[in-house]
Amino acid sequence: MAKVYDFKDKFDITVTCASGVEKVVKSELKRLGYEDAPAINGALTFKGDMLSVARCNMFLRSADRVYIKVAEFNAITFDELFDGVKETRWEDFIPSNAKIMVNGKCVKSTLFAISSCQSIIKKAIVDRLSSVYKQRLVENGSDYSIEFSIFKDTVSLYLNTSGAGLHKRGYRDLVGIAPIKETLASALILLSDFYYKNPFLDPFCGSGTIAIESARIAMNIASGINRRFAFNEWENFDKKYFDLAFTEAKDKENRSVKLEMFASDIDPKAVKLAQRHAQKAGVLDKINFSVCDVKNVQNHLSNGTIITNPPYGERVYDREEASICNKELGNLYRRLDNWSAFIITSAKNFEKEFKKKADRDRKLYNSNKECRYYYYYKNKGGIKND
Repeated sequence: MAKVYDFKDKFDITVTCASGVEKVVKSELKRLGYEDAPAINGALTFKGDMLSVARCNMFLRSADRVYIKVAEFNAITFDELFDGVKETRWEDFIPSNAKIMVNGKCVKSTLFAISSCQSIIKKAIVDRLSSVYKQRLVENGSDYSIEFSIFKDTVSLYLNTSGAGLHKRGYRDLVGIAPIKETLASALILLSDFYYKNPFLDPFCGSGTIAIESARIAMNIASGINRRFAFNEWENFDKKYFDLAFTEAKDKENRSVKLEMFASDIDPKAVKLAQRHAQKAGVLDKINFSVCDVKNVQNHLSNGTIITNPPYGERVYDREEASICNKELGNLYRRLDNWSAFIITSAKNFEKEFKKKADRDRKLYNSNKECRYYYYYKNKGGIKND
């Protein structure tokens, strides 16, 4: 039977995220109680324990994955790489029957052959564990995914506790055209002025991700409540940590909250798919879905928030049609009574098409596509200045 580890000392935990989202993840970590987490190259590292690992996987909405940072050292030769890996205390995390997988990347380093680095790291880990456990590794147990990063000759070694990316919430079983990741959708919401007591609108809802994530945030439904993580399958880690995080998540839910949420799209198939996903996410009764062209969208409520991802003119529509969508979105914004708008797009001349300069914008990436996220704040006096 595998040894169950109950760590008394804290260890390094690294949370990764998409470029431009570091500020959001840092704020999320702070709300969870993990304040000392500097962001470097899309990764935030802090001290924590296995409960921290479970809570980060359960609650973080905009992060990609949660890792245990096992070691860091310099290496410019394969011998140095092998020795550094073999000197690492892998037995603190990995049992004798672990199925070990190694993946990684090399950037601006003397060692650049990824496949060779993979082989060397795997061999060094196996040699270390075989020596410690005094037996040959049979690798018939749970999966333990090791990821390495060699950046400017600094080797960082991580144990993936999440498994599949945290954008895999468990409710989006069918994929629509040009979907936005759940993690990016959450980041857009957390960067906006969305507040659950005010109306919400997405007039280009597609398969519904932004609206669904908004509803789940409003209801305080944990992002990982409906899925399992890699560490759930590790027989050498105490299951109580997941149970504690799960109980905390359920205790914080407020499914009875009243919401005024509207999501529409011109494509009936997209709306049907959005409704399917909302049903699986447990928020269908909170969102008013409709089939509607953006130019025909009407809403007489005030002080709401638009968060949307209009067509870019690439996979959906052509550039001219996408330009028309942006113009009609601007017209909708001007018709609404004291609403704010937060819009992500790759259109270079979006503000000209929208016919209003944004209050601010920031660079984000949507599936590796460079975009700008435009902020249009509502006016406190209730009069929109065009």
